[in-house]
Amino acid sequence: MDNSIVEERPLVLVVDDEDYMRFLVGESLDQAGFDVIEAGNGEESLKMFQEHRPSIVLMDVMMPGMNGFETCAELRKSPGGDHVPVLMITGLEDIDSINRAYSVGATDFIGKPINYPLLGHRVRYLLRASDAIKKLIGSERRLADAQRIARMGYWDWDAKTDRLTLSPQIYKTLGISEQEPITSFQQLMSWVHDSDKAAVEAWFDDAATTGESTNITHRATSPDGTEPYIRQQVEALCDDGEVVELYGTLQDITELHEAEVRIHKLAYFDSLTGLPNREFFKERVALSISIARRHDRQMALLFLDLNNFKRINDTLGHRVGDLLLVATAERLTKSMRATDMVTRDDQLDKLENLARLGGDEFTVLLSELDRSEDAGRIARRIIDVLSEPVILEGHEVYVTPSIGISVYPADGETAEELLKNADMAMYYAKRNTKELYQYYNQSMNEFALRRLTVENNLRKAIERNELTLNYQPQMDVANGGVSGMEALLRWNSKALGRVGPDDFIPLAEETGLIIPIGEWVLRTACHQAKEWIDKGHQFSRVAVNVSAVQFSEPDFVQLVRDILDETQLAPNALELEVTESLLMRNAERAIETLNHLKALGVQLAIDDFGTGYSSLSYLKQFPIDRLKIDKAFVRDVDTDPDDAAIAKAVIAMAGSMDLKVIAEGVENSEQMTFLRDKHCDEVQGYFLSRPISSGEMDVYLGSLDMTTPDSSKVFEGYFNKSAQGND
Repeated sequence: MDNSIVEERPLVLVVDDEDYMRFLVGESLDQAGFDVIEAGNGEESLKMFQEHRPSIVLMDVMMPGMNGFETCAELRKSPGGDHVPVLMITGLEDIDSINRAYSVGATDFIGKPINYPLLGHRVRYLLRASDAIKKLIGSERRLADAQRIARMGYWDWDAKTDRLTLSPQIYKTLGISEQEPITSFQQLMSWVHDSDKAAVEAWFDDAATTGESTNITHRATSPDGTEPYIRQQVEALCDDGEVVELYGTLQDITELHEAEVRIHKLAYFDSLTGLPNREFFKERVALSISIARRHDRQMALLFLDLNNFKRINDTLGHRVGDLLLVATAERLTKSMRATDMVTRDDQLDKLENLARLGGDEFTVLLSELDRSEDAGRIARRIIDVLSEPVILEGHEVYVTPSIGISVYPADGETAEELLKNADMAMYYAKRNTKELYQYYNQSMNEFALRRLTVENNLRKAIERNELTLNYQPQMDVANGGVSGMEALLRWNSKALGRVGPDDFIPLAEETGLIIPIGEWVLRTACHQAKEWIDKGHQFSRVAVNVSAVQFSEPDFVQLVRDILDETQLAPNALELEVTESLLMRNAERAIETLNHLKALGVQLAIDDFGTGYSSLSYLKQFPIDRLKIDKAFVRDVDTDPDDAAIAKAVIAMAGSMDLKVIAEGVENSEQMTFLRDKHCDEVQGYFLSRPISSGEMDVYLGSLDMTTPDSSKVFEGYFNKSAQGND
């Protein structure tokens, strides 16, 4: 089936009392790509027009009964007939007939005898012209409607003639009659309010001189005695740096101005600091909550109180206290970044996110958070800024804030709840914490605090030399020797103690810290492997896990190349492990990156195979060397028939594709026996060895004698001593 788009054939109504003429015209137009319907007289054509609504009408002038002139005139009066193109066909050559054709609404005429090869081109040209006219009419109508709704008109001023042209909407906006047209700017100035005339004249003169685009808001006077507020915008057309034309808009913004006045009359702002007051802020929070609820977002509220403010106020006086509050408001405003208050809702644009609730209490609204712990980071920044000394009337004043944090929706679903809970957390911070800020409800926010603490310490882990690599050996099932080892990251924090990979690696990926950490892991593993190889130790490769964040970096391939050059490690001694799910996120891009890595000579493995639902068509395109059967399928391989079938199928499939298979998570002899019987190439897991330090691995590799006939006993005898505990 041809799925190409077929262009619609325009419908033509041919009106002629002669059958052979209708036939000739119809055949010609059909061959030219038109659909044709026919009418033998004027009355019939009017009915057919209403029934079929053709795109164009070809009409003979001389017809019995209602002739072509009369029919065209009636057609123009009928519904939908005002803009359809009408091509009159006539043998009359006198000017009066031509003029009459145009006067009754004909679009064009064509004389007899008809040049049939050119007829289709003539009709198509008329259709294009008609379509352009319809679009222009529609555009003008929509523009007029928009200007009417917006109460906006436009004007144009010619610098050479000093002539001003106004649109009808301007006359309506000013309430004056078009019967006495305004043709100069000075005439228009007579309708400007007396108190604003000087400013408007200066604005216009400046625009006419400089050609700069600008706007002005002023009052006008109307015949009915009202004083509407007007906003004018001007643009300039210049020639060789000289303004030759000004054109602009004039809009009635009276209702907008009155709304602004009402807002100010509500006294929503603190007279001392200029920040919003409590009532404004509560409405602001309520609006932010409604948006957060609608879009399933988090938001946070920070409640600030100045420590020892009362002492400063009592000691140095209320004037200095007021100056301190003003300085706090200014520094608080400057400390907030645009990204702290980012929002995707127009409802919140230009609304204040800061407030002074009274006394020395301030609040900050973070209207959208990616992570709840970001609120703590912003609180820390505010503390640092406000803790700087400030000079007030010759006094150097130090003040620190205590900050309470409540997070929506965990800590409240209304503005009152969030304010109350943040206030409570602030008092807790004032009494109990050295950090000067506290999340409301320690138990509910324990996870956020933990993550923030982990992140803060993780940022310094490399420079503090807290990261190490352990190595878990991988056994060649056929000969029982060490075929390689997987480098596994460990973190022993001075502040937090030992932190498990499941606790810090996802956080590192989320925050981007995995980039420097992953580079450190790759460089350290390559250095260590090179050192072992230089000592003559026998193994084929060291495997390093690659995170999705690393793999997506545009310079990742170059990083691998640079580290291999730096460490002088043979590329085939490095294996990069990527998860199946990572590859399937963007398979096409993954294939490109893998091909670049393969060109370096490194080995590639798919980790956790069987969990990412990759298709065989993609699997065949991945330039990989090894599949790692996920431990989820190995755990019950000796007892669960389904797991056994999956493991067996993966081993068989890999063999047919000339890929090696390694099973991870081997924890008992039954699993080991099953995998050996199914001809799995390699295994790793706690049955053989826990991950061990580089020093322990060095000792073993040094004792390994690959010439020993029963090397499997050497492997198992050495590692099984320490395979019982988990690390």
